[in-house]
Amino acid sequence: MTVDIDKFRRDAHQIEKWSIGWMLLSLAMWGWFGYRWLMDDDREYGRFGSYAEDSHALVGILALAVIPTIVGAMTIVYSQVLFRLARQNKPEVESGDSRTGTS
Repeated sequence: MTVDIDKFRRDAHQIEKWSIGWMLLSLAMWGWFGYRWLMDDDREYGRFGSYAEDSHALVGILALAVIPTIVGAMTIVYSQVLFRLARQNKPEVESGDSRTGTS
């Protein structure tokens, strides 16, 4: 079985670029969630209707922010595994008969 080390490296670099994109999207969504959470207007706390709508929106944003975070983390781990496989699978130099060890 032949292992193409260059293909592992190319795939790892491509997946690493995707993971950076996912993490940027994740950071933007977490920033949006943090902005909405910190800028929540507490003056209308007594009115149940508007408070419930705001809390539902925050939960929705939070749920949407978790998805790219998980995908980004998975792609980072996968790219690191491919980089490690590319380092470990170095081609062996064949010299002579490999069964007897003679050249």
